[in-house]
Amino acid sequence: MTDLDSLLWVQRTVDNHSVVVQACGELDMLTAPRLSAQLDQAEAVVVPPAPVVLDLAGITFLGSAGLAVLLRHHQRCAELGTTLLIRAGGRAVTRPLVMTALDQVLNVVPELASSAR
Repeated sequence: MTDLDSLLWVQRTVDNHSVVVQACGELDMLTAPRLSAQLDQAEAVVVPPAPVVLDLAGITFLGSAGLAVLLRHHQRCAELGTTLLIRAGGRAVTRPLVMTALDQVLNVVPELASSAR
């Protein structure tokens, strides 16, 4: 296990035509490229109009580099004809989204039903 593994765990699965990316840990300038790489792969295999679902319920810290990754992949999914759905989870994610008004830009959902995943 590398130091990055202890800071951010990311898993990508395919559920029907949707791709679900789950992340747990800290999302900052050191770990953001790891999440971005998983989202790149998710975007490559998703079948539009099915969404890419990003589950951030396990995130304990969300820094500006993480916010930039969310915005970049939100825009990329729109270009591909799909949607990036973000399950914000707890305050560690919702607070930075609200403070930067990205909650008004991104597709943030409080809870994802199993049919949306």
